Amino acid sequence: MEHSQRSEELTVATGCEVCGFDLWLPLASLGVSELGLYSDSRFPGRSLLKLNGHWDSLEELPDDVALEFLSDTRRSMAAIRRATGAERVNFAVLGNAVAHVHGHLIPRFPATESKPQSSPWDDPRPRTKLEGGQELELIGRIREELEQRDGRSE
Repeated sequence: MEHSQRSEELTVATGCEVCGFDLWLPLASLGVSELGLYSDSRFPGRSLLKLNGHWDSLEELPDDVALEFLSDTRRSMAAIRRATGAERVNFAVLGNAVAHVHGHLIPRFPATESKPQSSPWDDPRPRTKLEGGQELELIGRIREELEQRDGRSE
């Protein structure tokens, strides 16, 4: 299955009208953001959380948007941790490469990582994509966890 077909089947996401930033494999629309899987076999479940509106930097957000983005972040982190069995989920907001507020949510598995005390960017393992079936399975499990937390199905 081609990437574009797979993305369309998962959910249709729109890129930012200002900068064009879009998710790799969209999986859920949340309060003020969209969650998408970032296919990385070193950290299964690694995801990006993209703010719907365009702001270059976190400190520019209106308070209500910032609070909702934090709520979306916490909700996503919990769903990813439960779906993957990760010990914890790291969260980073950088903006050096893409000036659109987005967070990196990276599940950590110390038992299988060569440098579990280091940042994920220092992981020496080669970054490879997950197999298509693994991507779909993770997306399904994360969605399930988000829905169970909400007490509803979509």
